[in-house]
Amino acid sequence: MKIIDQRYLDSGNRYSTQPCLLSILELDPLEADTVAQAQERLYAVLPGLSRLRGLVGKRADAEAVPPLVELVQQTAIELRRLALNEVTVGFVGVVPRMQGRYRLVLPYSAQGAVAPALAMATQLVNAMLAGRSFNLKAALVRLRALADRRSKPRKLMQTARTMLMSVIPKKSFCLPRMAALGRL
Repeated sequence: MKIIDQRYLDSGNRYSTQPCLLSILELDPLEADTVAQAQERLYAVLPGLSRLRGLVGKRADAEAVPPLVELVQQTAIELRRLALNEVTVGFVGVVPRMQGRYRLVLPYSAQGAVAPALAMATQLVNAMLAGRSFNLKAALVRLRALADRRSKPRKLMQTARTMLMSVIPKKSFCLPRMAALGRL
């Protein structure tokens, strides 16, 4: 499973009134037993994940979207809830005429943290599918740092030159009027 495309959508798009991240997820064929075991492991690691069943809407038939796609979307929403206290509703759907590719839509308020949250969610789900461990605390710390870094205003560095430019008035050159010249 991997993210093959991402695009930021402005507010007022076809999915939400908020700005969104539209991602295309490509899945490898998996057995249902493997997905069920990964889901149980994820529920053990992220207990709040089991409450998110209704926060992902489908833009396709229920049979067309595999449960793994919805699980990735719910994991991304839960990571954002834990790291940023940001709760949103996501959408999943199929990509027309592309077998094994699915559309994930995540509305956001912190643009700098939404794509990393989805990337971390795919890494976490991939780790659970493979039976590996995942350092959730480090991922949440990184996600918080990304959101904090993007939300703080940047300070302008004032150099000696720019400080003098703001203090010393500009000298302007003006020509005397012709009437004033005639009196001399």
